[in-house]
Amino acid sequence: MLTVIGCSKNLMTAINNRLSALSFHIREYYWVDLRKTNEIYRYKTEEYSMDATNKFNIYPEQIPSWLIDWIPEDGGYLIGNLQPAHMDFRFFTLGNLWSLISSLATPKQNEAILKLIEAKWDDIVGHMPLKICYPALENEEWRIVTGSDPKNTLCLKT
Repeated sequence: MLTVIGCSKNLMTAINNRLSALSFHIREYYWVDLRKTNEIYRYKTEEYSMDATNKFNIYPEQIPSWLIDWIPEDGGYLIGNLQPAHMDFRFFTLGNLWSLISSLATPKQNEAILKLIEAKWDDIVGHMPLKICYPALENEEWRIVTGSDPKNTLCLKT
Protein backbone atom coordinates (compact mmCIF):
# COMPACT_ATOMS: atom_id res chain seq x y z
CA MET A 1 0.00 0.00 0.00
CA LEU A 2 3.06 2.23 0.14
CA THR A 3 4.66 3.72 -2.91
CA VAL A 4 8.43 3.45 -2.80
CA ILE A 5 9.62 7.05 -3.16
CA GLY A 6 12.23 8.99 -1.25
CA CYS A 7 11.67 8.67 2.51
CA SER A 8 9.20 5.77 2.20
CA LYS A 9 12.06 3.59 0.94
CA ASN A 10 13.54 3.50 4.46
CA LEU A 11 10.12 2.71 5.89
CA MET A 12 9.68 -0.18 3.43
CA THR A 13 13.09 -1.56 4.40
CA ALA A 14 12.19 -1.35 8.10
CA ILE A 15 8.84 -3.08 7.48
CA ASN A 16 10.43 -5.89 5.48
CA ASN A 17 13.08 -6.41 8.15
CA ARG A 18 10.42 -6.54 10.86
CA LEU A 19 8.22 -8.93 8.87
CA SER A 20 11.17 -11.23 8.32
CA ALA A 21 11.95 -11.33 12.05
CA LEU A 22 8.29 -11.81 12.97
CA SER A 23 7.83 -14.61 10.43
CA PHE A 24 10.90 -16.41 11.77
CA HIS A 25 9.66 -16.06 15.35
CA ILE A 26 6.23 -17.52 14.56
CA ARG A 27 7.59 -20.31 12.32
CA GLU A 28 10.16 -21.33 14.92
CA TYR A 29 8.43 -20.91 18.28
CA TYR A 30 4.74 -21.40 17.50
CA TRP A 31 5.17 -24.51 15.37
CA VAL A 32 4.29 -27.92 16.89
CA ASP A 33 4.82 -31.31 15.31
CA LEU A 34 6.10 -34.61 16.69
CA ARG A 35 9.73 -33.51 16.34
CA LYS A 36 9.06 -30.30 18.27
CA THR A 37 7.04 -32.15 20.91
CA ASN A 38 9.93 -34.58 21.47
CA GLU A 39 12.26 -31.60 21.73
CA ILE A 40 10.02 -29.99 24.39
CA TYR A 41 10.06 -33.24 26.39
CA ARG A 42 13.85 -32.89 26.65
CA TYR A 43 13.85 -29.20 27.60
CA LYS A 44 15.65 -28.12 30.72
CA THR A 45 13.53 -25.74 32.75
CA GLU A 46 14.44 -22.53 34.55
CA GLU A 47 16.95 -21.47 31.88
CA TYR A 48 17.50 -17.73 31.69
CA SER A 49 20.25 -16.84 29.24
CA MET A 50 20.61 -15.68 25.66
CA ASP A 51 21.66 -19.19 24.55
CA ALA A 52 18.94 -21.07 26.46
CA THR A 53 17.23 -23.81 24.47
CA ASN A 54 13.97 -23.36 26.35
CA LYS A 55 13.53 -19.64 25.73
CA PHE A 56 9.96 -19.52 27.10
CA ASN A 57 10.63 -21.81 30.09
CA ILE A 58 8.07 -24.38 28.93
CA TYR A 59 7.66 -27.35 31.26
CA PRO A 60 7.37 -30.74 29.53
CA GLU A 61 4.48 -31.59 31.88
CA GLN A 62 2.41 -28.93 30.07
CA ILE A 63 2.16 -31.08 26.95
CA PRO A 64 -1.41 -32.43 27.05
CA SER A 65 -1.82 -36.20 27.06
CA TRP A 66 -4.06 -36.12 23.95
CA LEU A 67 -1.46 -34.41 21.75
CA ILE A 68 0.98 -37.26 21.08
CA ASP A 69 -1.77 -39.65 19.98
CA TRP A 70 -3.66 -36.97 18.07
CA ILE A 71 -0.98 -35.33 15.92
CA PRO A 72 -0.15 -37.36 12.79
CA GLU A 73 3.46 -38.32 12.12
CA ASP A 74 3.72 -36.05 9.06
CA GLY A 75 1.41 -33.32 10.37
CA GLY A 76 1.87 -30.19 12.44
CA TYR A 77 0.33 -26.82 13.19
CA LEU A 78 0.85 -23.38 14.64
CA ILE A 79 -0.30 -23.10 18.25
CA GLY A 80 -2.59 -20.26 19.24
CA ASN A 81 -0.71 -18.83 22.20
CA LEU A 82 2.76 -18.91 23.67
CA GLN A 83 3.55 -17.21 26.95
CA PRO A 84 6.37 -17.68 29.43
CA ALA A 85 5.88 -21.11 31.01
CA HIS A 86 2.66 -21.76 29.03
CA MET A 87 1.75 -23.02 25.56
CA ASP A 88 -1.81 -23.44 24.34
CA PHE A 89 -1.62 -26.67 22.34
CA ARG A 90 -5.16 -26.51 20.94
CA PHE A 91 -5.52 -26.47 17.17
CA PHE A 92 -7.06 -23.19 16.00
CA THR A 93 -8.50 -23.70 12.54
CA LEU A 94 -8.82 -20.10 11.41
CA GLY A 95 -5.27 -19.09 12.36
CA ASN A 96 -3.73 -22.11 10.70
CA LEU A 97 -5.72 -21.62 7.50
CA TRP A 98 -4.77 -17.93 7.41
CA SER A 99 -1.12 -18.92 7.79
CA LEU A 100 -1.52 -20.93 4.56
CA ILE A 101 -3.17 -18.09 2.67
CA SER A 102 -0.78 -15.39 3.86
CA SER A 103 2.44 -17.42 3.40
CA LEU A 104 3.21 -17.01 7.08
CA ALA A 105 4.07 -20.69 7.41
CA THR A 106 6.77 -22.28 5.27
CA PRO A 107 5.72 -24.51 2.35
CA LYS A 108 6.68 -27.58 4.40
CA GLN A 109 4.59 -26.32 7.34
CA ASN A 110 1.68 -25.58 4.99
CA GLU A 111 1.75 -29.18 3.80
CA ALA A 112 1.91 -30.47 7.38
CA ILE A 113 -1.12 -28.36 8.38
CA LEU A 114 -3.15 -29.74 5.46
CA LYS A 115 -2.06 -33.30 6.27
CA LEU A 116 -3.16 -32.80 9.87
CA ILE A 117 -6.57 -31.50 8.76
CA GLU A 118 -6.97 -34.44 6.40
CA ALA A 119 -5.87 -37.02 8.99
CA LYS A 120 -8.06 -35.53 11.75
CA TRP A 121 -11.05 -34.63 9.58
CA ASP A 122 -13.58 -36.16 11.98
CA ASP A 123 -12.17 -34.15 14.92
CA ILE A 124 -11.84 -30.83 13.10
CA VAL A 125 -14.85 -30.93 10.78
CA GLY A 126 -17.12 -33.62 12.20
CA HIS A 127 -20.79 -32.70 11.70
CA MET A 128 -20.10 -28.97 11.45
CA PRO A 129 -18.74 -26.91 8.57
CA LEU A 130 -15.49 -26.40 10.53
CA LYS A 131 -14.71 -26.24 14.22
CA ILE A 132 -13.10 -23.14 15.69
CA CYS A 133 -10.61 -25.10 17.75
CA TYR A 134 -9.77 -28.63 18.82
CA PRO A 135 -10.20 -29.89 21.46
CA ALA A 136 -13.12 -27.86 22.71
CA LEU A 137 -13.00 -26.56 26.25
CA GLU A 138 -15.20 -28.30 28.78
CA ASN A 139 -17.12 -27.25 31.88
CA GLU A 140 -15.82 -24.11 33.58
CA GLU A 141 -12.52 -24.17 31.67
CA TRP A 142 -14.08 -22.33 28.71
CA ARG A 143 -15.25 -19.51 31.00
CA ILE A 144 -11.77 -19.05 32.47
CA VAL A 145 -9.80 -19.35 29.22
CA THR A 146 -12.11 -17.49 26.82
CA GLY A 147 -13.74 -14.90 29.05
CA SER A 148 -17.11 -16.71 28.87
CA ASP A 149 -17.25 -16.85 25.07
CA PRO A 150 -20.09 -19.38 24.42
CA LYS A 151 -18.76 -20.29 20.96
CA ASN A 152 -16.07 -22.32 22.71
CA THR A 153 -18.30 -24.62 24.75
CA LEU A 154 -18.47 -28.33 24.13
CA CYS A 155 -22.01 -29.20 23.04
CA LEU A 156 -22.78 -32.89 23.13
CA LYS A 157 -26.02 -34.17 21.60
CA THR A 158 -27.33 -37.36 23.13
